[in-house]
Amino acid sequence: MRQTALVILLLCGATCFAQDFETVLPTAVRSTKSYLIAEHAPKDTAYLKAQCRRAGLDLGLEVLANRIPTDSRLVTPKPSVHLLRQDTLYLQLPINDKQTEFAVYHSEVFDLPSYINVLQIGDELVTYRTTEKSGDINLFYGCVRGAYGTKKSAHLGKAPVYKLGDTPERTLLPDLELQEQMIEEEALRLSETDYPLLIFNDLNSYACPPQGDEAIAYLLATMQKHNPDKLLQADQYTPAAWPYLSRVNENQLWGASMRIKIVKTLAEKQEYYRKLQMPWLIGNFQIHLADKYNSATPMEALEWFLAKAAAFDAGFGLDYSIETMQQHGLHEAFLKTIKAWETLRLGNAFSAKQKEMMKDPYSDWHLQQVDDSTFSLFEQQISSRYRMEPTYYDCDTCKGQGSLHGNWNWKPSFTSPLTFVVKVEGKGSISDPCLITPNSKLAFPCTIEAGQYLLYDIDHMGTALIIDANYNTIAEIQPTGALPVLSHEGTSVTASCTFNCKGNKAPEVSVRYLSRGTPETIRLRQP
Repeated sequence: MRQTALVILLLCGATCFAQDFETVLPTAVRSTKSYLIAEHAPKDTAYLKAQCRRAGLDLGLEVLANRIPTDSRLVTPKPSVHLLRQDTLYLQLPINDKQTEFAVYHSEVFDLPSYINVLQIGDELVTYRTTEKSGDINLFYGCVRGAYGTKKSAHLGKAPVYKLGDTPERTLLPDLELQEQMIEEEALRLSETDYPLLIFNDLNSYACPPQGDEAIAYLLATMQKHNPDKLLQADQYTPAAWPYLSRVNENQLWGASMRIKIVKTLAEKQEYYRKLQMPWLIGNFQIHLADKYNSATPMEALEWFLAKAAAFDAGFGLDYSIETMQQHGLHEAFLKTIKAWETLRLGNAFSAKQKEMMKDPYSDWHLQQVDDSTFSLFEQQISSRYRMEPTYYDCDTCKGQGSLHGNWNWKPSFTSPLTFVVKVEGKGSISDPCLITPNSKLAFPCTIEAGQYLLYDIDHMGTALIIDANYNTIAEIQPTGALPVLSHEGTSVTASCTFNCKGNKAPEVSVRYLSRGTPETIRLRQP
């Protein structure tokens, strides 16, 4: 009887403790919905919110509530005593106001990452280019005295020197007292905005020593208090942050060039966050325009990423600026594609077998919407580049004209109608490209300038497009000849065109093909 009473008493106590714990630490609304990252916090969010609705995304704002610019009144002309001091050091010898090399007694603080290398000596800030440990001292080289508009001064030997905390944004950090004030002000300002999601990357920068995780909890608790209708997201998990976070996204920017790493990393992370009962997002994907170093983002790269998100049942962040939205020719297609993939992912429409197949880092996938509830999922292959070479070219005799030629054996993974892209780089132009297979000849009566593409896609009902480097349509071309079909057993292909060059070098021309397998039908499950 006593044992029974004791068990009942313990159970009642445990229940009361659990109720108390839930009262003190209310759990935030959990979410795995993907989001668009708002750039530079525009005041008018109407355009971005409209794009989000069309793609089925939330709108997220990255919040930096403890960053102090180096031109702030807290820095210049007299630095505040509330700048974060990572450690107190001491000058080894006196220095005058002109010395650009000096030494302090060593500290482990120099093992921490530093971005702008700022020291505070009295009311003077000093930046240094490099530091070198020698015995029990650290030598500083390439110092800038009176940095950020502070006053150069002479300093006595053994004078205290403070190593200031800084960030990748090339800003300084506050101490705990100033940070709490800045967090309160930022939380109140954000309460007047209509962003549904607040993103805290570099969460560890709020862990002012010695408070650590408690300082992070203060940040999130303050943000939640003033923004109870908003979701909070961070780039890392900490025990004190658990009750306030809606999910974690580690802010990793992924691309198709990282195929092996993404799958290995995601598999490990998925299991870790599952055990923590914390929704987890797989990172960020950037849609960008063409520039000096990169081609504009193609549809197949976006779908590769969307397939991985679906495979791991995880949302993502989309880095997609307003400028890119307005200039990328595939913008409308991107929004529809994101909406389709996200609708199926959040609707739990993909089978376990399909998810496992899509985890393959080398696999590519394409989704087509048939109607409101029916979709076709294709596995697809994107080939490597095949380059066309000049058959004969001598600038002195051909007057800047010639022909390009290529002979290849294409062996796609699937037997399918031919889809291909011709890319022209360098200077000059090409004219009248054609592709010949054993059962067809397809000719394109057009001229394509350097920096443009010729796109022939079966989804365009046999019409070819000339597009610019950002996939904007320049012209539609009606090719002549039969529709080629590539066989998975191998197809010999001959390509040729004429060219006009500028200078003494022919334009560079490459061809990539795409093949698709038999589609699987996916239907949205009814709620």
